[in-house]
Amino acid sequence: MAASIGIGRFIYTPILPSMIEELGLSRGEAGLIAGANFAGYLAGALAAASPPLPLKTRDWMMWSLLVSAITTALMGLVTGLGWFLLLRFIGGAASAAVLVLASALVLERLSAIGQSHLAAWHFAGVGIGITISALSIESMHGLHLHWRAMWLVGGVISLAAVLAVAVLVPEPTEPQATSKRLSLTRSP
Repeated sequence: MAASIGIGRFIYTPILPSMIEELGLSRGEAGLIAGANFAGYLAGALAAASPPLPLKTRDWMMWSLLVSAITTALMGLVTGLGWFLLLRFIGGAASAAVLVLASALVLERLSAIGQSHLAAWHFAGVGIGITISALSIESMHGLHLHWRAMWLVGGVISLAAVLAVAVLVPEPTEPQATSKRLSLTRSP
């Protein structure tokens, strides 16, 4: 949640003033870029909530996280309104897919182990990511770094988060489920 929503979605806001100043973006163009992200977010949420897809939920979540990180970094490598619109649309779709898929996966796993009260930590990831975005961009503003560097750093942070999620959210293992079922059927 921190990488896809907090950074992938919300890092645009603190970078925007630098983009407006350095690129001469109009308010309308800046709004279009944000709007493309919102439209992508809607598309991604609807796609993630559609009938089951051929891959496992975790696999779709990981691919969506990766796309969010890559589109964040690519914003620092392109110029032109068309590219910005395309990348923010794709990034928005990936972010929303992560929100839906990660929430389903985490909430299901927490419920299965009787720890549903920990769900707040999952959703707190959004705030953690927004805080990371704001602090990192503010420090880069202080160093007088270019808007491109800000997007690239956001992408690198997001890519690091993808690796962390890969480790922290393992594939569900069938043998554990089987052994659990077997232990329930044995008599003492």
